[in-house]
Amino acid sequence: MTRIHADIDALKELHHALVRFRCAQRDMVDQGDDRIEATRASLEAKAGRWQSRLEQARAELGACQFRAAQAAAGEDRPVDCSGYAGAVSEAEERLERIRLWQYRVDQEASEFRGIAIRFRNLLEIDLPRTEGHLLALIASLDGARRVQAPGS
Repeated sequence: MTRIHADIDALKELHHALVRFRCAQRDMVDQGDDRIEATRASLEAKAGRWQSRLEQARAELGACQFRAAQAAAGEDRPVDCSGYAGAVSEAEERLERIRLWQYRVDQEASEFRGIAIRFRNLLEIDLPRTEGHLLALIASLDGARRVQAPGS
């Protein structure tokens, strides 16, 4: 095999590598989007569960405080509502942490998406254009290879 044949074959392999790279990288960007959405959904579900716990804990605290007020008015034994107050506090803290994580994920996702859009444009616009140019170059070299030199 002559040097020009090896060079053309190498260019063909480069073209195939570019196509594989583009497809693999497109899949990676899609996976990144999928993971962001899964994280958002997970945080939203957790926020919903803790919001429900908070509402339940507030209702239980309110009921306890009502019993405590009745006990105080009737000079009964005092009612301790500290456990219910602790449950409300814990639910509020957990919900606040989840909201902070949601905000942070949204911020990071926004930054990722900006970069991902530019990268996707590279994959969908620039790289196919380069592949087309490379194919044209390969076709031209193949054509030149078939042309016999005068007197050969």
